[in-house]
Formats: sequence, structure tokens, C-alpha cells
Amino acid sequence: MFARFLMFLACLGLSAALMAQTGHPAKGSWSGDLKPASGESARIRLLIDDQNGDLSGKINPGRNAIDMSKVELDAAKMTLTIQATTPEGALVLTGTLSNLGSWTNRKYIGTYTQGSAKGNFEITLN
Repeated sequence: MFARFLMFLACLGLSAALMAQTGHPAKGSWSGDLKPASGESARIRLLIDDQNGDLSGKINPGRNAIDMSKVELDAAKMTLTIQATTPEGALVLTGTLSNLGSWTNRKYIGTYTQGSAKGNFEITLN
């Protein structure tokens, strides 16, 4: 009887851990490639932060970092849109977050425009 009680307590403890939240699905350090319709791919790194539900961030953090002017997540569709002003023109990334349960293979995949350039991107959570 005592063994059953201990098993019950163990299951109760595990269920609480399984229901715990791990943070905002877009928050973190992301890296990947912008793939234009013609020309060479460009490496990109995103650093996205969550402050009380408001997303913000930087593109290519470091000395020449670019602040994101707008970061919006449509939680129903898991569509993330990022806007920023770069020296090459306005950058708009629109894509979908996938593999949300994974810490090692979470993806942000979609299309982008930067000035007159257009293409696709695939970015992975680091």
C-alpha cells in the first residue's frame, strides 16, 4: 500500500513538471541564412527578447547591430513578423515557427524582403 502511495506522489510530481512553461517560443538567439532569388546567401543572426509579452530584439548583435522596429507574433498561426531598417533598405521577415517542443531544432522559416531584394530564409534557434 505504501509503495502505491509513493508511486502516486511520483506521478503527481512528474505531471507538474510536464505542465511547466518554458518561456516565449520566439525568445532566444537564432541564426540562419537569407537566400535571395538570385545571388549568394547571407548569414543572419537574430536576438529576440520578451519583456512582459512585448517582443523586441536585434539583428546581427554586436558593434553593427540593427534594432528590430517591430516584432509581432500571431499565436494562433505561430506566424512571426520582424521589421527593421537596414542600410540596404527596409527588412521584413515573415515566417512560421515550427518544432516548438524542441530546444535543439526549433525553426523560423519563411520569406523576406530587403529593399528591392526578395527571397526565402531558414533560421534555427541556437
